[in-house]
Amino acid sequence: MTGARSSGPPAAWRTPLALFTAVCIAAGVLARFWGLGRWPLAIDEYYFAQSVQNVLHFGIPEFPCGGLYVRGLLLQYAAALLQWAGLSAELAPRLIAAVSSVVALPAAYKLGRRLGGPETGLLAVAVLALSVWEIEIGRFGRMYAPFQALFTWYAVFFLEYVIDRKRRALAPMLILSALGFAVWEGGIFLALTNLLPPFIAHPDGRLSRRDWLYLAGCSLLLIPAYVLTMADLRFTGGEPSLPPDYVEPPDTPSLSRLDAAVMPWTRLPSHVAWAIAAILPAALVVYAAVRQVQAQLKPPAKPLAALSVLLILACAALHQFELAAGLLVVFILLGILEGRALVSPSSRPLHVALLACVLFWSTFALSTHDWHTPGLSLAHKVFLLGYEFVRLPDTVRQVAMPWARTVPLLALGLFILAGACCLRAVVRFEDTSLIERVLLALFVILLLAASASNPPRHETRYVFFLYPLAVIFSIITIQRVVRALLGQTPMAAATAALACIAAFVLSEDFRPGHLWNIGTEMVNFRIGMSGRLAGHYHPRSDVRAAATWLQAHATPGDIVIDSFPGVDFYYRQSDFYFVADTDPRFEVWSCRSGTIQRWSNLPMIHSYATLVAKAATGRRVWMVLETSGLPRILAKFPPGAWTLEWTSRAHDISIVSVHESPQQAPLRVSGPES
Repeated sequence: MTGARSSGPPAAWRTPLALFTAVCIAAGVLARFWGLGRWPLAIDEYYFAQSVQNVLHFGIPEFPCGGLYVRGLLLQYAAALLQWAGLSAELAPRLIAAVSSVVALPAAYKLGRRLGGPETGLLAVAVLALSVWEIEIGRFGRMYAPFQALFTWYAVFFLEYVIDRKRRALAPMLILSALGFAVWEGGIFLALTNLLPPFIAHPDGRLSRRDWLYLAGCSLLLIPAYVLTMADLRFTGGEPSLPPDYVEPPDTPSLSRLDAAVMPWTRLPSHVAWAIAAILPAALVVYAAVRQVQAQLKPPAKPLAALSVLLILACAALHQFELAAGLLVVFILLGILEGRALVSPSSRPLHVALLACVLFWSTFALSTHDWHTPGLSLAHKVFLLGYEFVRLPDTVRQVAMPWARTVPLLALGLFILAGACCLRAVVRFEDTSLIERVLLALFVILLLAASASNPPRHETRYVFFLYPLAVIFSIITIQRVVRALLGQTPMAAATAALACIAAFVLSEDFRPGHLWNIGTEMVNFRIGMSGRLAGHYHPRSDVRAAATWLQAHATPGDIVIDSFPGVDFYYRQSDFYFVADTDPRFEVWSCRSGTIQRWSNLPMIHSYATLVAKAATGRRVWMVLETSGLPRILAKFPPGAWTLEWTSRAHDISIVSVHESPQQAPLRVSGPES
């Protein structure tokens, strides 16, 4: 079988579905481009836009104070070209993202059609066209929408090369993977995915000379991918970023802390009794490994299957059961391991070894304090215990928690439906097409890879490129459930289509009011929107309004101290940039030993003492601050020395004037952050 197609002759309901999809596409395209360049840059757009200005000025994305910014390198040059042609700094990168978001739709249709027929492809396009998340990221001048377009088309050519054996698909597949890491760091995932085809074609692991040559050639792409992904070139070629007296701020201890630096199994040798007790599960693991390797190497030998079992047992021995389960699912989907053989009596030593690992590590965790601090409740201990079992890759914090905080209904629906599709493929291996199994395996691999990365923040957008696949798998599951209840009839297919549309409408991703007002100030600056949902779409601030206010009120001789990223892009007369050396952003924002702010190239103030001294000169001082940080900063000044002059409508930017008068006490520095 090469694909899952709906049976029965073409029905009249498909014409309304096609028309409905066309209307969704038209509305979605309009929402993506309406007023695209009207509003000022969002914070992350500001970083990108500043680097584009450096490209236009220096020819390379070099900071004036030294170092390079190579994120989205290809997009930076494309945006620079559009700006050179006359587009604004706001419109140029957003236009690339919006066009990319539309370009991804035909690829999503092709994938849906191959998996479930034309109706699946149409439904996938309709959902993605009207998805608020897709539209918001499509209006966001960064690399996420372009990379999603690259990935969806990469998946199309990947299937043509791997499943259909079309050699002409290899060139576009490799080209897209090469473009991928020039668009976003996650592009290294595609460079690694290039290594899969020989193992899909030969699940026993017995590769030909041609396969080895293919793997060697594809491995060459990993070199530039690694450089652009792993090397932080912001600190290359410049002077040290941190001042000589900089002290790393201590971490704040927390009972709920999840990011311990050391894996608990490394502490096992410090517990003599537990180290001795570990001999039993270790022996069971070794015995199960030997038995499984012997079974897999019997003629016809399956060396790849033997290696797979060893990897799964190693993960279990190190209490990383999420990774073990993920690898098991992938190996079964790709036909490397046979699911029936793994549940047969001959695999009982494997079952015993896995159970022994679970019991040992559970007992160890509950009996010691290596995985948690003393005094926690049993429920808290069990939670932390469960997290330790699934912390590598860290799907809990990288994927589950951000999605649960922002769009819980959508997250739960996708998890159940896409998970059910994957479970069915594992349990009913023979009834599942190779196309579906390969695409599911690719989805699981990339989800685990994204979870294993270490982004600066935990946000939903880091798995944005996988959203079309999750939608397609969810649609297929709904269609199968309806067909199982109503049979293979046109009426069942029409009912399934309505059920898919209803599921989408009931999720947080369908917000017609949001789309209708997509170009308004309220929607753009997330006014009245919860902070969690704004984080899902990416928050935006009216930095241009702050700059306009300064231009109207600041006079020559005043001192302007900026502390909100993006305001300096519209107000070029600032004198200093303040970032406290206790701020987590200080290290990456500072340049030349903490004297220059990297993005604005302004002289940098990094201590509260210096900030107060600048305000004590007798001249009027304007400070542009993040509203959330006002209490901490203004506590350094006497109450009569400052006045809150302006606040943005979204209440995220504040402008404060600071001045001295003879009647006021001297400005003071207080608190441990001084």
